[in-house]
Amino acid sequence: MECKACGRDNPPEARYCNGCGADLVEVAAASPAHAGPPEDRAAFGGFWRRVLATLVDMVVIGVPQIVAQMVISPETMAPKGPEPELMAADIVWMLINILVAWLYWAGMHSSRYQATVGKMAVGLRVVDYHGERITFMRATGRYLAEILSGLLFGIGYLMVAFTRRRQGLHDLIAETFVVRKEWLN
Repeated sequence: MECKACGRDNPPEARYCNGCGADLVEVAAASPAHAGPPEDRAAFGGFWRRVLATLVDMVVIGVPQIVAQMVISPETMAPKGPEPELMAADIVWMLINILVAWLYWAGMHSSRYQATVGKMAVGLRVVDYHGERITFMRATGRYLAEILSGLLFGIGYLMVAFTRRRQGLHDLIAETFVVRKEWLN
C-alpha cells in the first residue's frame, strides 16, 4: 500500500507507514474517492462539449483582444492588398495575442477553477492522472501540445471522439484528463 503522505510503498497489511509513520488506514479513508481516473467513459468531457467550450473561450478572449487592437492600433485592422507586408505593429499584435492566449489557457487550467470560462460553462475541469489540479508548467505544456494537435490537420483534437478516456493528443502528451465537474465532487 502506498503512503499518501510520503509516497513510500508499504506491505498491504501495514497499518502505519514504514517511512514516515503515518496511519495508512486513516489516510486512505480521508483520500478522495477520485484518487485516479474514473472508469466510466461518461465521466470525461466529450468531443462536442469541448467544442462548445472552445467556442465560448474564443468569444471570451477574442472580443476583448479585437476591441483593444481597434482602439490602440486601428491601422493593423485595415484590409491589406494581395501581398500584405507585415508591419512592426502587426508582428507586435500577433505576439500579444499569442501571449494573452497562453496566459489565459494555461493560467485558467492551473487555477483553482481548473477550467477556462468555456469549460466552466459546460461543466468541465482539467485534471492530472491522479484527479488533481495541474501545475502552470503542465498547463503550459498542454497549451503548446494543442498547437501540435491543430498542426496535424486537427487529428489531435479529433482523437477526443475516439479514445476511451476522451483524450486529445495534447491531453496524452501533458498527461491530463478533461472530466465533468460532477466527478470531482
